[in-house]
Amino acid sequence: MLLAAEIAESSELLGLHWMDWVVLFAYLIGITAMGIWSYTKVHDADDFFMGGRRFGKVFMMFFAFGAGTSSEHAISVAAGSFRNGLAGIWYQFLWLWATPFYWIIAPVMRRMRALTTSDFFEARYDTSTSLLYSILGICMSITFISASLFFGAKMVTGLTGGQFPVVYAVGAMTVMFVMYGMAGGLGAAVVTDFVQGILTIIFSFLLLPFALYYAAQVTGASGGFAALHEGVPGFSGSDMLSMTLTNDLAAKLGKEPITIFYIVMMSINALIGIVVQPHIMGVCGAGKTEYEGRFGFTVGNFMKRLCTIAWTFTGLACVVIYLTPDNGFITAERLAELNSDPTEMKNFADSVFGYAAHDILPKISPGLVGLLFASLLAAIMSSCDAHMVMGSGLFAENIYRKFLNPKASKISLVWVGRFSGIVIVALALVMMTQFEDAIQVLTRYVNAVPAFIGLAFWFGIIWRGYTPAAVWTSTLTAAGLWYLTTVHTSSEWIAAQGNSAFLQENIDFLPRWFREKLWTWFPFTKFEIVGQEKITTSIPWQYVIYLGGGAIAGLVTSFISRRPEESKLDHFFTLLRTPVRPGEKVDQPCTLPEKPLPPETGKLLPIKDIELPTPTFIGMAGFIISWIVVGILVALTWWLAQLGG
Repeated sequence: MLLAAEIAESSELLGLHWMDWVVLFAYLIGITAMGIWSYTKVHDADDFFMGGRRFGKVFMMFFAFGAGTSSEHAISVAAGSFRNGLAGIWYQFLWLWATPFYWIIAPVMRRMRALTTSDFFEARYDTSTSLLYSILGICMSITFISASLFFGAKMVTGLTGGQFPVVYAVGAMTVMFVMYGMAGGLGAAVVTDFVQGILTIIFSFLLLPFALYYAAQVTGASGGFAALHEGVPGFSGSDMLSMTLTNDLAAKLGKEPITIFYIVMMSINALIGIVVQPHIMGVCGAGKTEYEGRFGFTVGNFMKRLCTIAWTFTGLACVVIYLTPDNGFITAERLAELNSDPTEMKNFADSVFGYAAHDILPKISPGLVGLLFASLLAAIMSSCDAHMVMGSGLFAENIYRKFLNPKASKISLVWVGRFSGIVIVALALVMMTQFEDAIQVLTRYVNAVPAFIGLAFWFGIIWRGYTPAAVWTSTLTAAGLWYLTTVHTSSEWIAAQGNSAFLQENIDFLPRWFREKLWTWFPFTKFEIVGQEKITTSIPWQYVIYLGGGAIAGLVTSFISRRPEESKLDHFFTLLRTPVRPGEKVDQPCTLPEKPLPPETGKLLPIKDIELPTPTFIGMAGFIISWIVVGILVALTWWLAQLGG
């Protein structure tokens, strides 16, 4: 191992060994060529935005995994575990409880025969709600792309020991996924995600055994899991390995405790928002039939949950490796700097996965960092290309064709989609500069924005009485409450102005009496960071506030506003009950093919306005099996946390 490390150190360029560069360039050339090859498969908008709906279960599984798995997930979980212990797993496990519902919701998305989720809102409500979703969906795509690139930059910093210029890395990643995403559309995303999904799985598990090995070396424990139980100075192993963030550990970290209530609200928010993320229509709709979408969406995301466990324990091993003094991985001066400066510790946590790879993998063999780097790029680009294509589809199909050029040809729509994708990516690069840290991006932005309009999706498929006006009021109310409970003041500003002035610097347009009383009306969390008080909205209570406020606003509006015509509602719910025939073609989104199959089921409840379908055997069996898998994953996480104890 020492010989490998010496060779690697003498052969580095910008923090990477020459073998790492060979592996990296081989991947980049191959994956870009594969994506551009997909250009030959694009003949119309359906090919570009839905890949021709030609993919089977395996491709759909890896597409769901790749489109939903990016660098920010591994980094946010590793960073969360580094900062919060095992409880950091919930920054991605929050989706675990929603995963069984993917088996139920995927056929709904596929049976819509839609190109984008905006088509869903057009078919269920009206054109105005379609426009609202298109705008918000494009904002989601911009947010998700910028988050992926932001975390990619953090990973590059760690992987190269800070030697590789981050701007070059972000630029190269952006150029590549834009090239093949523009060329092949969603088909290119699905094909490349098959390869990139395999690499992402490798990248998720590659570092873990080595990190555990060196954690044991640092502490002198009998094994890596035993080292986790020993903990580090100031953090006991029992605190680190709790699946909830205890009050004592939260106080030490200056973080809000992760309680059962916190986990429940994160999970509810995730389920409400996941269905309207722009790429989900493609994840569920690019398969040959609804079963391919159902299998791919559910199984692909369970693969991601398994990877989450690996990311979490890698982060825990890094706690031992980097916060144990005099261990050969970090100098005493650097450790003292991290412990005394919360901002430095936060930045280090965001890059800790990359630092561990940079410090550990060369001790094993040259080229492993390059493999991890290639896997990182795979995770970023597989997510970004899907978000770019679906965001551009929203503009081309639901804004350009409907409002700017109704007579646009199919091929012109493809080109409009390609160029609007470039604009979306450019805006994502601008937004990326506004982010601060991994946990902030995940909890305050990525998880929140889709839920604003997700309420309208769920009400719309269950209750006929939900109206277009209600979509607007619920979405705008939820967004407004999110804004009022997201902005917060610095501890220095609070000290100077007093708590009664909370939020005043951000909402000067409101009356003074309202600004002075606002802080007393919402549940806030107060905690200490190195002796300074910080006040911010409790994250689970923030979810309660904007989801509850949005739901109430929508329901009240529905009872006093006009619903769509009954014939429109009848057509919509007929779509949802009509299975997809293999090879069927439709001329327009959200229309039935010639000679459609008969409706699969009737209504579960004999109530006129409630549209819950009667469960099918396949639906119930898959749903129950999915919950069993959820239990197995939770039990596996708990069991691993007990090893060596």
